[in-house]
Amino acid sequence: MLNNTSHPFRKKWGQNFLRDPNIIEKIISSLKPDKQDHILEVGPGDGALTHSLYSKVYKIYAVEIDPLLIQHLKEQKFPNVNLYTCDILKWDFNHLPDTVKIIGNLPYYISSPILFKFLAIKNWQRMVLMFQNELAQRIVSNQGIKSYGRLSVMCQVYAHVNIEFTVSRNVFYPKPNIDSAIVTFIPKEKKNLPDITSFSAFIQQAFSMRRKKLKNNLPIAYKNGMLDKLGEMRPEELSPKDYITLFQRI
Repeated sequence: MLNNTSHPFRKKWGQNFLRDPNIIEKIISSLKPDKQDHILEVGPGDGALTHSLYSKVYKIYAVEIDPLLIQHLKEQKFPNVNLYTCDILKWDFNHLPDTVKIIGNLPYYISSPILFKFLAIKNWQRMVLMFQNELAQRIVSNQGIKSYGRLSVMCQVYAHVNIEFTVSRNVFYPKPNIDSAIVTFIPKEKKNLPDITSFSAFIQQAFSMRRKKLKNNLPIAYKNGMLDKLGEMRPEELSPKDYITLFQRI
């Protein structure tokens, strides 16, 4: 790993490097790695997770936006790690095999779009992702809570989600301003779930004005009599299951 001063940290990319070996092993353990696994690692940074993970799996596809860090990772000569210099939102997921597990520390400013992209991958088996704690709480929030929103619905419709443990800001360099949390995602059976692209657009519209009632956010459906009593409710009052039912009705 790089020492604390040898890398020019890029704030725009949310670079904070994990420095606690015990936390690293806990994160990897949450992934439940197997020698047959193909792993997508997002933002490997200076290789803290990669170094401990590569010997436990078949192959790692590591996508890192910083070319300086890619060069550092190349120097480590990991035998089964394919390195890609790219923004994960622009990366071609066709590089991946049929089944994959995903691990990484997602930068706060683009966590949601990255997560939506991951949920749409056809055959992911498990995801272990680190978020700022505030965002992790939004992912697992129940209906009726202020933090419950579009992200909560999308994640809970397509996956079983759980916060495994929190990670202190003190185990990173540079130290961020907030603690983080490790969240695991286990996919739900897709045959019973709505198409993710159209459902995502529907949920975005349903939450377009949080303080308004659904009849204001979904006016055409309301006009056509499809909302019934749900039209008088606010978006955060409906459960993920309610949204599936409403989407199928509309």
